[in-house]
Amino acid sequence: MAAAPGAKPGEAPASFVRPYLVALLFLSPMVPGISWSQPPVAEPTPVMRTIAQPARTGSVYIGSVMAMLATFEDAGILPPEGTPQANRIIKAVIQFQSAFLKSDHPAVRHFFTEAHRIRLGPRAEEVETSFRQSGWSADTFDAVITAGQIETAWNADGLTDGFREFNIGKQDFDILAELYQQSSRAFSAQGKSFQEVYAQRRREMPGAKSE
Repeated sequence: MAAAPGAKPGEAPASFVRPYLVALLFLSPMVPGISWSQPPVAEPTPVMRTIAQPARTGSVYIGSVMAMLATFEDAGILPPEGTPQANRIIKAVIQFQSAFLKSDHPAVRHFFTEAHRIRLGPRAEEVETSFRQSGWSADTFDAVITAGQIETAWNADGLTDGFREFNIGKQDFDILAELYQQSSRAFSAQGKSFQEVYAQRRREMPGAKSE
C-alpha cells in the first residue's frame, strides 16, 4: 500500500497508521508496549494492559511503533488495513518491542544484547540505552532482524519460550524480517535508506525528542 497522497510534512500517513494507532493513543496512553493476555485464536484481538507511568513515556513507545508502520507504508509494502496480515504485522511490531523492553527471560535478554554487540560493536550500549528510553530505532531493528535471521539463533535454549510469553514466535519474526528486506530494497531504489526514512517518520510521531 502506498503512502497517502497529499500528506503534509509532519503528518503520519492516514491510510494505514491512523486507523489502527490513533486507537492506541486513547486506549493505552501509558503503556510501554501492549500485551495480548491470551494467544489469538482466530484474529488477534488486542487486550490493553495499563501500567502507571508518565503519559509521555507511553507516547514514546507508541510513537516508535507508529513510525515503524509508517516507514513500511512509505515503502508501499503493507497489506490492506483490517486484513489478518495487517493485524499480524501490527501485533509483531508492538509485541517484539514490548518483549525487548519488559522481558526478564535470560534468553531474550541475551539475544537482544548480543544482537547489538555483534552488529554495532562499540555503539551497542548506547543504542540499547536509547531503545529502553525511546523504543524502536532503525539501529536496534536492524540489529535484532540480522541476529534473528541466523537460523541457529532460534536453537538457543529458552528463546522460543521467552517470546511465547508475549504471544510471538519465529513466524512473527519472519514477517518483520521480510518487511525489513522489502522496504530496504524499495528505499534503495529511490536513493534512500531504511534508516533515513525511519528517522524522519520518528520525528513526526508522538514522543519524538523535539516534543
